[in-house]
Amino acid sequence: MIVREAKRGFRVAVIGAGTAGVATTRVLSEQGFDCVVFEKHSKSGGLWADNYYGASVQMPKSLYRFPDEVHAAEANEFLGKDEVCDYLERIIDKHEIRKCFRFNTLVTEMKQLEGGIWRLTVKDLKTDVSNDETFDYLVMCNGTFSSKPHRPNFPGQEKFQGKIMHSSEWRSPDEFAGKKIVIVGMGKSAVDVSMVASEVGESAVQLVRSMHWFTTSHVGFIPTDMVTFTRLFQMMLPPFYSSSSMYKNLHKLAAPVRWLYFRTIEALMLTNYRLPRNLWPKSRFEFDVLHPALFNGPAEYLADVRSGRINLKVTAVNEIKEKTVVLSTGEEVEADLIVLATGWDKTIGLFNDEVLNRLEVEEDGIWLYKNILPPGIDRMAFIGSNAFTAINPMTHMVQAKWLAALLTNAMPRPSHKEMVLDIWDMRQSRRAITPMNAMRASCIQLHMQSYHDDLLKDMNVNIRKRSGLMGWIEHYFYRITPAGENEVVKRCPPTA
Repeated sequence: MIVREAKRGFRVAVIGAGTAGVATTRVLSEQGFDCVVFEKHSKSGGLWADNYYGASVQMPKSLYRFPDEVHAAEANEFLGKDEVCDYLERIIDKHEIRKCFRFNTLVTEMKQLEGGIWRLTVKDLKTDVSNDETFDYLVMCNGTFSSKPHRPNFPGQEKFQGKIMHSSEWRSPDEFAGKKIVIVGMGKSAVDVSMVASEVGESAVQLVRSMHWFTTSHVGFIPTDMVTFTRLFQMMLPPFYSSSSMYKNLHKLAAPVRWLYFRTIEALMLTNYRLPRNLWPKSRFEFDVLHPALFNGPAEYLADVRSGRINLKVTAVNEIKEKTVVLSTGEEVEADLIVLATGWDKTIGLFNDEVLNRLEVEEDGIWLYKNILPPGIDRMAFIGSNAFTAINPMTHMVQAKWLAALLTNAMPRPSHKEMVLDIWDMRQSRRAITPMNAMRASCIQLHMQSYHDDLLKDMNVNIRKRSGLMGWIEHYFYRITPAGENEVVKRCPPTA
């Protein structure tokens, strides 16, 4: 374990310069750790540094930020990819940590040596020269779903005379001009692609296997974040895995109230959607909001679906022919271009077999203690890359504070047994409430504040902003924002 006097000279390798990497480097550097950040792109931003045309954040800018760092006043309400990168670049310079970052550098191999030291093989992408470096600690801040596009294979696709591309490859609306476009998928990228395809293409047909709930700006007449970004809303959700037995029993007793609460929200959401009955989601809203595909559906998208500019069909692809896509309903749709907005595959190939075995990777992800520590590997942590919430930058900052408290002995390190038992509870709970998907282990989403509260309590931080009746009302009923939680986050140890 690191002692405070030994921090300087203790080298920490940080993989990735997205929001998680910047938060981790800022927090650990403030505590005297020698951080080196490896980023393959030429600037900070991670996936945002090289994303598809028009990519933007799924949440308003008031929610996609660190607690103590505001966005530029002129920034769009839903930040574009370049605005995210600019935001991080400003923070790097403001906190004087640019010396920690090595851009255009790719980590090609990681190996843990005797004594827990990590040896990384890194390649300078400008010179194509590789070398080995050793570090005392390794922090993974790169997304495990960010470098390998998921490309489903369909029968007959080799006969298709048009082009099949993944949404991540899309760089210009000109690629869609005058084309008959079929979009496969229901996530954020599928919505972005469909909207542009409907504007510049000859036709836009979006295919989804099943409809899921997505948020809009309002629930009825109430702003959505005033409803969903409160602790009261999270109390209505299936209990977070770490909730007490008493809380879980009371939660069961309140089932009729919760059922009415969510059916009311669904009715209000459908009023906002104004979609035909065959496009209504069949899943329950309280479970969909815990799904990794949660996103904010633009009003323009819904208008395009209602008008028919986007021909949304709930069906699967059965076969691809020379010029058409055959649906499971038997219908054939003409296509010049097929866009696969189908997400990403897990990519954890940087680790050798020995490390992978100790990580115990499962079909639904990597199960970590508090979504941060692998119990089978010392001197290693995951910040951001294995925890997805609705306000990721805020989550990354709290995680970084938690790691700093651990590494400086400001809080006790959990035993191996404690970590294993906690992971077992998390796994059982999440598998019971979240459908099978490759991201289930890391998907926290709107359980975010329960998760943040757990980490803050580990650091012995008082999560109430003030005492008394008004403090109680504020705690449960007020909208949760990163800026609003800054007062609490500043209480995290260790103080710089």
